[in-house]
Amino acid sequence: MSDGLKTKIVTIEKGRDAGKTFEITEMPAIQADDWAHDLLYHASMSGMDLKNVDVLNLNTNSMAGMIEVGAMVASIIGRIPKDDSKRMKFDLLDRCVKIIPTGGNPRACQWDSEIKDFQNFTILFGHAVGIHINFLKQDET
Repeated sequence: MSDGLKTKIVTIEKGRDAGKTFEITEMPAIQADDWAHDLLYHASMSGMDLKNVDVLNLNTNSMAGMIEVGAMVASIIGRIPKDDSKRMKFDLLDRCVKIIPTGGNPRACQWDSEIKDFQNFTILFGHAVGIHINFLKQDET
């Protein structure tokens, strides 16, 4: 952990990106709150009905609660306008995910040139969301 933020290491195991390793780091609280606020804003602007979501009573200490939060994020990202969805996805990736070159130090990933298999964007996004809601345990890949 750095500065009290959770981190985890993810290694891609299959495909053209097999063996590439990434460090996923939780955002500081103010950044995570800003990102979540932006997500909920876009959800409400796109007409999603969130009035039955009791954000103050989501149990993120239980697997059911964590799944509910993760499903809500995925649902919103899938329903807001494409440009907003893409911007929010890559904003989270840019803030939370660094590539670790062989024998090197974590650094910003050059998404256009360093990721070859498109599904890995979604895998890394899932890990980045998960680290904020404790969806995956430390070092789980």
